Amino acid sequence: MTRLPRRSRYARPFAATLAALFACVPAASYAGWYEVANYTGTIGNAPVHVSLQTYDALDRNDAGRWRIDGSYYYDAHRKPIPLQGHREPDGRMTLCEASPAASNAEAPVVPAASPSHPKPCPIALNVAGKTATGTWDDGRKTLPITLNEVGRLNDNDRDHLQLDGAVDIPMWYRTKTHMLVGVYTLSDSCGIAMRSLRAVNIATGRIDRTIPLDCDAGMVMTSIYANVTDARRAGYVSVEFRDSKMGYEQDVSLGLAPSSSK
Repeated sequence: MTRLPRRSRYARPFAATLAALFACVPAASYAGWYEVANYTGTIGNAPVHVSLQTYDALDRNDAGRWRIDGSYYYDAHRKPIPLQGHREPDGRMTLCEASPAASNAEAPVVPAASPSHPKPCPIALNVAGKTATGTWDDGRKTLPITLNEVGRLNDNDRDHLQLDGAVDIPMWYRTKTHMLVGVYTLSDSCGIAMRSLRAVNIATGRIDRTIPLDCDAGMVMTSIYANVTDARRAGYVSVEFRDSKMGYEQDVSLGLAPSSSK
């Protein structure tokens, strides 16, 4: 695996400032910026996995606390769709389906409304406790949404790290043939970190590879879904790693056949 200096990818303006706060602190004691809830449920009759990241602690006194990043996929298709949106203090959310980023230095883009895509923000949710209900409405049809929380991660308080249930993060980046899922765990030795990366076959749903990762993997980019990106090197992806400075990226081999890792 090749270690490279970290380039700015999907970074928020305050990422550099907060990363500096990590300096000289043991790995298991880092306070970070992740507040993530994972859900399973249905949109209409279609089973889905939904992951949503909020920013309460990070932006407590700023309007940014109400933004949302996310990633979701239909179980039958296994192609994660980036989400970006806004929530209200009462738990209501409006989520937009974003297009993949034009480059590794940019965030996913919410397309403008068009005759063929009249509502770029089709998801309206109301979160109450461990459930979320709402509608998916693209301007042509409306479907009910029912979701149940299956996992939660919060590393904002270094003295009370929280990871409950399954926190498997569908990354925004995928190859043509595989969805990439970061598996986050909590341990005494590593704190919260992405300790493995699964390459899930889009066509079959089979996990073709599980790549083990060292402590501090997947803990740098402000949007958790941006911690795995295109390495622009056949058969590899770039994984972000935290360290005592700004972090770094490391090219990690997926260990797949060449035709399956582009």
